[in-house]
Amino acid sequence: MNESQLFIGGIILIFIFGNIFVYFLNKNKQKRFFDFIRDREYTLVRNVEAEIEGYSKLGAKISYRKADIVFLDDEIFILTINKPIIQLTKSYEDFPEVFYKYSYDAKQKVKERLEIRNSNGSIKVNLNLKKKDFDLEKYINGQNMHDN
Repeated sequence: MNESQLFIGGIILIFIFGNIFVYFLNKNKQKRFFDFIRDREYTLVRNVEAEIEGYSKLGAKISYRKADIVFLDDEIFILTINKPIIQLTKSYEDFPEVFYKYSYDAKQKVKERLEIRNSNGSIKVNLNLKKKDFDLEKYINGQNMHDN
């Protein structure tokens, strides 16, 4: 084995262990988050296709993810396996382990999807809730619908 093979093998090993570390770190953060909201009424929808568009002065970023979505009053949390927790909010309440926090102004139903956006245009989120056990109409109209 020559040195270049050892170097490449080392880089691959570091990459693998880094991803494993991030996975368990995020799992631990999600556990602490759920421990914090344990006594509150929330709705959890698993494996939702999430399309997140973020806009800034540097340009646009669009990401597609499978995520678990937590609906808690006017709070929406996006939890993925290998990314930090994203909070979409209309309040000033802080939740533990949330890395990104965005305020939103509007949520609407668009073709069996929940579209959430803010007025300054810095973020737009589409959640594909089709074929999920979730009453989107009831949620949009603000009716109580908790089933954790």
